[in-house]
Amino acid sequence: MELRNLYYFLQVCDDKSFSAAATRLYITQQALSKSVKALEKELGSELFKKTGNTIRLTPYGEAICPICREMVRNFEAGIKKIRSITPDGAAPLRMAAAYQAVDTLSFTLIEDFHQTHPDIYIRCDAMPDLPAEKAVLDGEADFVLGIGMPQPRDQFDSWLIRPLALCIMAGPGHPLYTQDALRMSDLDGLTLHCAGPQFKTYHLLRKKAADAGITLHLIPTSGNLYTTYRNVFARGRAVIGILGAQGEPELDAVRQIPFEDPELNWDIYLSCRKDYRRSAAEEAFFTYIRSFSNPENR
Repeated sequence: MELRNLYYFLQVCDDKSFSAAATRLYITQQALSKSVKALEKELGSELFKKTGNTIRLTPYGEAICPICREMVRNFEAGIKKIRSITPDGAAPLRMAAAYQAVDTLSFTLIEDFHQTHPDIYIRCDAMPDLPAEKAVLDGEADFVLGIGMPQPRDQFDSWLIRPLALCIMAGPGHPLYTQDALRMSDLDGLTLHCAGPQFKTYHLLRKKAADAGITLHLIPTSGNLYTTYRNVFARGRAVIGILGAQGEPELDAVRQIPFEDPELNWDIYLSCRKDYRRSAAEEAFFTYIRSFSNPENR
């Protein structure tokens, strides 16, 4: 089976048009039709039905489309992994890490692993939550140390490493400062600073606010956290934080106020693509990362 024929088939699936797919692929429509017919002959079944000026997948085409996508994705991921191997044959462990996830487990996490496994090289790319997950699906990374269960769940194998709760960090004078626990209704009409749209916390808060029927103004934070926190509290506002995390210096008066809703969390997960076959070096690193979890989370 030619991989090219799978690519062409999937492009027609996406565009629902042979002419549009041919234009996007920079080939003639005749060449595209020939490729699809060759795939149909090899598989022994029609893939598309034409009705007037439109085409649609046959039931057989519908059934094999997601399988073909997975085949192409695995091939592309394999090519990217091959290209990451150095001329002397060293294959780095490619990890995408959500910002703060590594440091939350240990400031010396990678250095400590190297002490016992000096021959294993780890390429750790720090990035926001959602791009970190996408890096794994796109084959740019082999696993992710991320926040929350990765999506879509059926494309990942995941292990909970550390459960952490979100909280509101507020200074004296803020309307929430004296409360012991919070419900979403307590946030109605307030302005909160939090991570931006590339982070799960932002979308989780928006969803929870919509479910509760409240108006919540979210301002994405950026830059140095210490400077950001100082500016936020100086303006009498509050920021989303991680409950129990070590506070910033000179912010002793700031309180951490937990949420009652357990879904408002910042749980750290270790994840890889579904059924990903790990090398011996990757297995050693997985075992090491999972040692940071409680026994019941392993």
